[in-house]
Amino acid sequence: MNGLMTVGRFKKFLGVTANILLTVIVVVTCIDVIGRYFLAAPLLGAHEIITLAMGMMIYLGMPLVTAAKEHLVVDLASSFLSPRIRRIQQIIVNSISALTLLLFSYLLFEYGVGLAEDQMITEDFEIEQAPIAFLMAVMCFMTIFGFIFQIYQEFQNKYSEQRKKLGPKN
Repeated sequence: MNGLMTVGRFKKFLGVTANILLTVIVVVTCIDVIGRYFLAAPLLGAHEIITLAMGMMIYLGMPLVTAAKEHLVVDLASSFLSPRIRRIQQIIVNSISALTLLLFSYLLFEYGVGLAEDQMITEDFEIEQAPIAFLMAVMCFMTIFGFIFQIYQEFQNKYSEQRKKLGPKN
């Protein structure tokens, strides 16, 4: 039970953090637009803040979207497929997604190492870029667990349906 509470707290933390970043994006955009068009004085570093916050928000949201199964899906063929074939399709799609995110997390980690070695910083506020790349890599890796859990659930559904067909043991 303690593990479920930890996962719940982690999900809540990710959601709150992503919402704070979204609020920052909205506020900075509003201040920048008002300053730019009414005062002829754009907000210094607005583009940098918005870019960094948006990147972090998207990657913080990926595990949440995956856990809730709320991805955008173009589903043209599922209505024509049997439940068994749909389950197989889900297993294949989730497996490909997990493997893709494994590659993304590796590439982002390697990119972060390069940024750290070169001591890359942002232009306006001189924020180190490597920790942001590492955060994105970790969030990609965390999202993999959501896909693995969904694959596990599809296998569980398969076995529960087989048990129903067999009926109670005598």
